[in-house]
Amino acid sequence: MNDITHPSAVSIAGIDLPCPKKWFDSVVVISPFFWNFRDDMWQTTHNVARVFASLAPTLFIEPQVPWNPRNAEFRWDRLLHGVIGKRTRVAESNLTVFRRNGLPMGSTAFVREFDLARNARSVRNLLKRAGFQNTLLWHSFPYWSESIVEAVDHKVFAYHCLDYSKREEEARFIARADSVFCVSQMLVDKHKSVNPNTFLLPNGVDLTLFDLPRVAGLPRPADLPTKGRIIGFLGYVNYHVDIELLVEVARAFSNDTLVLVGRVPSSQTAPQGRQLDALKVLRTLPNVRLLGFKPTNEVPLYIHSFDVCLIPFLRNQFNLECDPLKFYQYMAMGKAVVSTPVIVAQRYRDVCYLADSTEEFISQISVALRDGNREELQRRRLAVAEAHKWQSLVTNAWVALNRLK
Repeated sequence: MNDITHPSAVSIAGIDLPCPKKWFDSVVVISPFFWNFRDDMWQTTHNVARVFASLAPTLFIEPQVPWNPRNAEFRWDRLLHGVIGKRTRVAESNLTVFRRNGLPMGSTAFVREFDLARNARSVRNLLKRAGFQNTLLWHSFPYWSESIVEAVDHKVFAYHCLDYSKREEEARFIARADSVFCVSQMLVDKHKSVNPNTFLLPNGVDLTLFDLPRVAGLPRPADLPTKGRIIGFLGYVNYHVDIELLVEVARAFSNDTLVLVGRVPSSQTAPQGRQLDALKVLRTLPNVRLLGFKPTNEVPLYIHSFDVCLIPFLRNQFNLECDPLKFYQYMAMGKAVVSTPVIVAQRYRDVCYLADSTEEFISQISVALRDGNREELQRRRLAVAEAHKWQSLVTNAWVALNRLK
């Protein structure tokens, strides 16, 4: 923790301002995601933590290491680190990652409470040694985490609601938080009655990575077809994706290529029932390419190669309340987007194509292929991405939270 230092200034709206002593001198982020970009995509909390690290020393607390091989986050190397590995590592400038220890049978109450207690002690001791005093606690993971929260002597507690949840633990966090930030307006409307200090903080995009002029000058990925149009999807092909719809898209555009960039999970989040059957069909279609996981720094190259980008989500509560990162990444590349009615697509219906049925989805892809990449539309999409760059979103939240102290 000695490697992180407090910056002398922060950038707000493009203006460098000195950091007064009354501002937070440190940040603790409790995350649902591991800090490992070798085989995982960057998620919301990673981007939030990176911006906080530009403002103050930041500790990123990873989730408990899963021992169940059917867990989507299961990795053998994580198990090893969770048992005998170092507790902390410097991930980036001013950002330290804390690994939780975890024993086998962690789903049982006794082992879970034992692990939570010893991890909470380690966090408390670590923060004391690091001299964290005027601390912002930013929490996004309401799964047996209350003892970790109690271990952080914070000045302000912000709860960041990322998606749909029915957990009582989340309800307690929302009630006690100094401020609640939600990624969608539906989540804001749901939680504001419990905590009036609830605000919209939509997802964003890293414009240093998803930088269209930079990406346009790089070579096309070698595993993409060299001819014809590409209809593309980015993200996990899991139980939230309408794979039956993708089968119909591939059949309707048999002279084009449907490309899916993202892991197909075999865990609890794997496609189920009819969607699993559809996945088996999808794999047999000659114009479909399932390319699997790509590191986040390669993702812009794939999006740039797509002629049309898809958000083919099922109609369920999770998808109705989510705010897909891929939408903003598609926008940053200026791409035409065809989407089922997720909230962000409805909000920006003037720059994308909404579809409420299979027939309409296919029809909108045809429209998008024909005229969706006009220069004027691309400019408006880039403006949407600019309005959602992570640096601005998170810095604005930082300023607002400092006013609560």
